[in-house]
Amino acid sequence: MTVSCQELEKIVRMFNDKSEVAKTARVSVEMPDKTMWDVKQILLAQNKIIGDRESHRIIIRVVKEVCPPGKVTGIL
Repeated sequence: MTVSCQELEKIVRMFNDKSEVAKTARVSVEMPDKTMWDVKQILLAQNKIIGDRESHRIIIRVVKEVCPPGKVTGIL
């Protein structure tokens, strides 16, 4: 499954509208091996392939967690 930028925006907006703590929550990416990585940069990139159905993509660059937050105790 892929997620469009518009779908990602809806999800983030939903979190922010319903929860004050979400506005300041740290953003992490869980990898398939269950390690957590911090988001370093989010950018818009143009594809080089002419005529491709996806002319642009959002790229999220991650780095190894600087300060592990500890074990996740619950999903809200």
